[in-house]
This record gives sequence, structure tokens and C-alpha cells, in this order.
Amino acid sequence: MKDYFRNMSFTSSARRDLALVATGRGLSLLGDEVAVLGLVLWASVRGEGPLPVTALVVAAALPQLLAAPLAGLLADRLPTRRLVVAVSVLQSLVVLALVAAVGSGSLPLVVLGVLALNVGQAVANPAWQALVPTIAPGDDLPRALSVLQTVTAAAMLLGPAVGGLLVGGLGISAALVVDAVSFLALAAVGLALRVERRPEPEAAQEKGAAWAGVQLVARTPLLRAMFVLLAATLLAVGAVNVAEVFLLTQRLGATAEVYGAIGALFALGLMVGAVAARRPLGVRASARLLVGVLAWMSAALVVLGLAPSLAVAGAATFAVGIGNGLLNVLVQSIVVRRTPEPVLGRVFAALSALVGAGLIVATTAGGALLAVVDVRTVIVSCAVLSLVVIAAVGRVLWTAPDDAAPPEDSPGPLLAVPVEGGASA
Repeated sequence: MKDYFRNMSFTSSARRDLALVATGRGLSLLGDEVAVLGLVLWASVRGEGPLPVTALVVAAALPQLLAAPLAGLLADRLPTRRLVVAVSVLQSLVVLALVAAVGSGSLPLVVLGVLALNVGQAVANPAWQALVPTIAPGDDLPRALSVLQTVTAAAMLLGPAVGGLLVGGLGISAALVVDAVSFLALAAVGLALRVERRPEPEAAQEKGAAWAGVQLVARTPLLRAMFVLLAATLLAVGAVNVAEVFLLTQRLGATAEVYGAIGALFALGLMVGAVAARRPLGVRASARLLVGVLAWMSAALVVLGLAPSLAVAGAATFAVGIGNGLLNVLVQSIVVRRTPEPVLGRVFAALSALVGAGLIVATTAGGALLAVVDVRTVIVSCAVLSLVVIAAVGRVLWTAPDDAAPPEDSPGPLLAVPVEGGASA
């Protein structure tokens, strides 16, 4: 990993900060994966049917949607390092409170804790995302995003295995304590960073500022079309996530071990896609590649729905993962290049809201469809619908100008301030 960073064109300070962010975010996500597995297992063995698990899923996704305007505004109004350090410490305390809630056996208290934890995620995520272009501007950005996405995929790959060992050997409390420690590690990363993203002191508190990100997306054809396509893909993939377990286990006869292995193939695909996306591209090339990637993912979902064997289903899942890894880097790169710096956090918050809304709608719709429609029909229909939307809307991205400049009516710049010493927030 050291050689991976050293061989990039970043300055030594940028390499250091990027390595810190990648390590901290990776450890935090690993802790989250461990905690999620423990909470899902705790909810699933309560003997109350799917209600506890559904409540946890909704509690995790809802803050991304409801808290997005305020979260984005905080990301664009407060110095990033101070914000992420404060949020990480609070999240660590919330996870420790979850230990007590789980011990009490109270589902409402656990759901409230998960809700509070993910309010913190809704605030921290756009702040971290908006900081990355400050660390790695210009052509360095895709390489930096590739590194971060690769680490994210590795955490997703290791998380269930580590979580299973911890929960099985030491119990859910140990898994939650690991997550709490991971948030403290993330806070330490924030303290150690040398670069800061800080608003102009005289930045205006204009009316409706919280919605500036949504407004920018609405009036920018490229961003608007990209969000529509992402929404269609999220709905398709989200509904398939609900249906996939029934296809693999009931139709194709996958054991728990095989089902877990296919899930690992998705994470491996994420890593492959993230590494493949590290080459710097202009806006037009990125937009065209994004259209192709979305079509690739939808076509792979069609193959999954029609899969005659577990081997074909595994290959299709791996292909979806590759597309997802490419998509994550391309979307963030396009957002940065087409968004004025002062509203970057709010646009990333709008993107998080889209993901949260897509997860809630897709999970609900997928479950409802499976009650009346064959599982293969659900998967193939969702994928074909996504392809139709791509064909209808993708031309806007395909004809995007090769221009990295944000809209002309963008507000004034933010300060990207190197912080000497790196120890104080």
C-alpha cells in the first residue's frame, strides 16, 4: 500500500493526508460492517418476523434523506476537520449507548440508536467527500477516489467475516465496541490531517442555503440527468437486493456459505472497478463511460435474473460489483468538476439523500413485488426498466460538453487551507 501511494503524482503532504483518510475511513467502515452484522443477527433472532430487521434498515437509511439539507449546509459552513472530529466522537458515544440498548432487549431504543448513529453519518459523509478534492485536486482526483473506493470495498469484503467471528465468539457487545473504537480512530485521523476545507469568513447566510445543492442539480442538465439515471439504477439494484436472496437460496439452492461467497464476489468486483477507474478523464469521457457502466450493470442484472446456475449468478454479481466500483468514482469525479466549490458539500448531501430514498423505496417495492410476482420476473423487469431509462435519458450525458468548469453563477470560493502541524483541530 505504501508503494501504491508513493507511485502517485501527489505531493508528500497529499499522500500522507490521503493515506490517513483512506485508513481512517476504511477502519470506520469495517467497524460499521461488524456492527451492522451483529445488529441484524440480534434483530433476526427475536422471533418477531421481519419487522425488527425492516425497522433497522429504515432507521439506517432515513437520515440520509431527511437530514441531507442540514448536513450539506454544515459541510459547507464549518471547517471540515473540526466537524468530522466532533461527529466521530459523538458517533462513538452513540455506539456505546447501543451496547446498553441491546442489553436491555428494547427494539425501540436500538432503532433510536441506529437512527442517531446514521444522522451522524449523514453529516460526516458529505464533509469527507468534499474534502477529498482539496487533498487531491485536478487530475489527481480520480486516483484519490480510486484509492478510497478500493479501501471501502476491502472493508466490505472483510467486515462480514470479522463480524461473524466477533459476534460468534464474543457476542454483539464486542462487535459494537469495535465500531465505537473505529469512530475514535476516525476522529484521530481528523486531528492529524494537515489540510483543511474552510468557508470564507464572510460567507453569506442566504435564504434557502440548505437547498442550494438540490437547486444546482435541478438547473444543471448534466447533473440532473446523472441523478435521474442513478435513481433508476438504485431502484433496480435495491429491489434486486431484496429478491436475490430468494433466487440464490430457494431457486438455485445456495447454502449459507455459498451465499456469503457470492456476496464476497460483489465486494471483489467493487475493488476491481475502483482500480479500473483511477485514470483521469474529462467530463465528456467520464459521462459517456458512466452511461456504459450503468448499462453494463443493468445487463448483468438481467443475466442474474435468468441465471441457470450458481456459477452464472456469481459471475453476474461480480460484474455488477465491477460496475458499481467504476460508478462510485465516476459519479464523484463528475460532481466535483461540475459543482462550485462552496456548495460541494450540499450536492454530495443531495446525492446521499438520493441513495437513502432509493434504498427505502426499493426495499419496500421489492418486498411488495415478491409477494405477487415470481422472483426471476422481478429481477429481470427491474433491470429492463433501468435500461429503458438509460436509453431515454443517457443522451444528455453522452453529449455533455468536455468542460470541467462549474456554472457561471457559482458563488465565491472556499479556502483550502493547509494546517501546519496537523495536530490541532
